[in-house]
Amino acid sequence: MAKQTLNYSFKNAQISLENNEIVEHGKEDVKVYVLSDILKKFEGENKTVDITIKETSELEADDLEGIE
Repeated sequence: MAKQTLNYSFKNAQISLENNEIVEHGKEDVKVYVLSDILKKFEGENKTVDITIKETSELEADDLEGIE
């Protein structure tokens, strides 16, 4: 059976529910997308979705000063 996949990927992005936006921060620009417009493309009785939301953050290094 043939399959069609609809996929959106945003990198280094922030979600604002208050403003209904996804704000994606690139190296040289900032792009803004309407969150509800993206979600509407997946809406429907005959549609099922897989959802993954991932947060990436930097770890703080341990202070090993004075430990031998």
